[in-house]
Amino acid sequence: MIKQVTFGLAFVLATAPAIAQQPATTDKVADKTASKPHPKICKRSAPAGSMIETRRDCHTREEWNEMAQSARATGQDMVDRSAAGGH
Repeated sequence: MIKQVTFGLAFVLATAPAIAQQPATTDKVADKTASKPHPKICKRSAPAGSMIETRRDCHTREEWNEMAQSARATGQDMVDRSAAGGH
């Protein structure tokens, strides 16, 4: 057990300088997203009634916001009609 801990510690200490010298990847990611005016955001969802099948939907942030706003408006409309006694 002590040999494993010692070996693991030695490995971490030996690779630490190499890891510290690597450039930050966040700059590369920021550059890629800055060059794209509207990057796609992908989300996974499962169709109603399915526990296995998943679907991947990719849209821009603006499109996701529009779909969420539309869903909220539809839900609010259903609540308003129910409260008013309409169908």
